[in-house]
Amino acid sequence: MANYAKYTKGAMGHMLKHYERATDEHGEYLKFGNQDIDPARTGQNYNLAPVHDQLEFIHRRLDEVYCMKRKDVNVMCTWVVTAPKDLKPGQEAEFFKEAYSFLERKYGKENVVSSYVHKDEKTPHMHFCFMPIVSDLKRNGYKVSAKECVTRTDLNQFHEQLQEHMTSKGIQCSIVNEATLEGNKAIKELKQGTARKTLQKVRKATKEEKANLQNLQKEKAVLNREIEALKDLKGIQGEVLTSQQVKAIKTESVMFDDTKVKISKTDLENLKKTAYVGENATKAYEASKTYLQKAEKSLEAVEQKRREPIPERMERLKLKKKVEDYDKALSKCKPEVKEAFKKAYKAVTEPAKQIVKNVARER
Repeated sequence: MANYAKYTKGAMGHMLKHYERATDEHGEYLKFGNQDIDPARTGQNYNLAPVHDQLEFIHRRLDEVYCMKRKDVNVMCTWVVTAPKDLKPGQEAEFFKEAYSFLERKYGKENVVSSYVHKDEKTPHMHFCFMPIVSDLKRNGYKVSAKECVTRTDLNQFHEQLQEHMTSKGIQCSIVNEATLEGNKAIKELKQGTARKTLQKVRKATKEEKANLQNLQKEKAVLNREIEALKDLKGIQGEVLTSQQVKAIKTESVMFDDTKVKISKTDLENLKKTAYVGENATKAYEASKTYLQKAEKSLEAVEQKRREPIPERMERLKLKKKVEDYDKALSKCKPEVKEAFKKAYKAVTEPAKQIVKNVARER
C-alpha cells in the first residue's frame, strides 16, 4: 500500500519530471518506464505541497545543510502512498490530504519537495517527495542522511502508524493488511501486481514440466535397459538355442523324400521355443524402440518449452487466454454475427495464405 525509495543527485531529475508529468520535445508525457499513464486524465493530477521548482528547492536546501561530496549519497526520498481498495470514493481526496499531513509532520515541512497525486494511472496514488535531513550533533546543525532519517524500524512501523492516523481522522480503510504486515516493500512492487500473479502461474507450470521431464528421463533409462536386454535375449535365455546349436542338431534323411529330415523330439521342442522367443523378442524390441522415440520427442518438446524465456512465455499465456475468451464470446453470438466474423476472418487470412503459396512455388 505504501512504498519507500531513495535517490541520488544523478537519479532524482528523472523522477521529479515523472512526478510533475513533464513532456518531451514532442509534447509527450515522460513515462519513465511506466506505460500505464492515461493522458486524458493527467489534468486531474494535483500537488498537495507548496508549488515551487523542485530542483531549485533541493539545491537551495543542500546549500543550507551539510552533505557529503559523494555521488552515491541519497539526497531525496519518496513514499508512494496508494489508495486502499476498500477506501470509499468520497474519501479519496481526504485520504491523500491526511496522508500528506502525516508525512509532512514526520519529515518536516521545510524538507518537502513535492507531493503529487496521480489519478491518470490504474490506481490513484501520491508521490510524497522529501529530503532526508536530520540533526547533525557533530557540526551543531543539520545534515543529509537517508539512513538515519528512515530506519528499518521506521519502515516496519510505517503502515501501523499511518493506519492509526487515518482512523483518528475518521477515515475507514485497510492500510494494515496481509500484504503490509511485514512492513514496507520495494517501490518496484507497486507496478508488479499483475505480473507477479502471471509469473507464479508460469513457475507452477515450469515445476510441473520439470516433474514430467524427470519421469520421461526415468522411462527413457528403463527402456534403454530393456532394449539392451532384448538384444541379448535371443541367444542366452533358458533353453533357447544359439545359431551354432541349431546348426549342430543331428538329422536323418527320410527315405524316398529329399525335402524332409528326422530330428529328435527334444531338438524339435528346443527349435520351437527358440523360434517363439526370437519372434516375441523382435516384436518387443520394435515396440520398445517406437515407445522410446515417442518419449524422446516428448522430452524434446518439454525441454524446448522449459528453455523459452519467461517474458515470451508470459506473453504466450496471455495470448492463449485471450483466444480462449474470444472463442467463448463468439460461441454465444447469433448465427449472423458468426457468419460475418468468418467472412472477415477469411478476408484477413487469405492474402497471407496466398503469399505463403507463392513463396513455396518460387522455391
